[in-house]
Amino acid sequence: MAIAFVAAAPANAAPSRENGPGKVIFVHGFDPSGAAATNCREYWASAIAYFKSNGYADNQLITYSYYKNESGSNGCTTRFKDSNGDYGTRETSLTTIARHFANRVYNAYSSSPYGGQKVDVVAHSMGGLVVRAALYHVKKGSPGFPPYLYIEDVVTLGTPHNGASMGQLSLCGAFYRTPRQCNQMAPGSDFLDDLPQTPSKSAMGTDWTAVSSYDDTTVSASSGTWISANHKLQYDDSGDKAISHTALKSHKNFKYRGRFKDGGAAWSSYADRIAPVVRAHKAVVREASH
Repeated sequence: MAIAFVAAAPANAAPSRENGPGKVIFVHGFDPSGAAATNCREYWASAIAYFKSNGYADNQLITYSYYKNESGSNGCTTRFKDSNGDYGTRETSLTTIARHFANRVYNAYSSSPYGGQKVDVVAHSMGGLVVRAALYHVKKGSPGFPPYLYIEDVVTLGTPHNGASMGQLSLCGAFYRTPRQCNQMAPGSDFLDDLPQTPSKSAMGTDWTAVSSYDDTTVSASSGTWISANHKLQYDDSGDKAISHTALKSHKNFKYRGRFKDGGAAWSSYADRIAPVVRAHKAVVREASH
């Protein structure tokens, strides 16, 4: 007897694309120190403050964490837990986190009984790999992933799309066995090789923006914009205005020297560009200015 397996179709018509504030999920990056218990409120303080000053309400700004809750409250809206109810660690596979993230988005928003709700995502560093893997495995129909998602825009800030700096990765194993997440971020890892260079899109289509910096010593500017994103922005400044790996998720003031690339066009010339957090905001409200 032959059994045909057919991918489930969305129960509701895909939401339309539109400008304006919507729900935004912020996904943090790898924690190299301590007990890996990221405080989302502190991690995303600058970005959330900027979004709120530009028309977003508290309940529209959601933070997702995949590390344990050490202090009782880490300021995160929602957190990863495995099938045993345990929080994630640096040993938790990024694919496992991506599966959990995808199902949380699906259950809370995409499959809403009131009609599918779209979300936007802003991810820093390794968090961008979680989102990229989530959309890839949903499209692929991998076991345990939901049948579809509605994610309108994704912005990655300093994400090691083609691998992190080997110098930084070497520090992962300085005091203990190199954790799985560091191995998965290494250039040429099985995890990275499995992800296509052209990032997958959700059932409503997804507009990808990749932002990187030549002053980032954790993720090279080329790796941060390695994917075939719809929009790319690279910073190359110096002195007090240099954009470090951490600054990519926090800088919101002033202008910074950078260049952009949209679609198949060539890179622009270097000129004063808006700050990373400002660019992330404009990307999720569908404004095209740089």
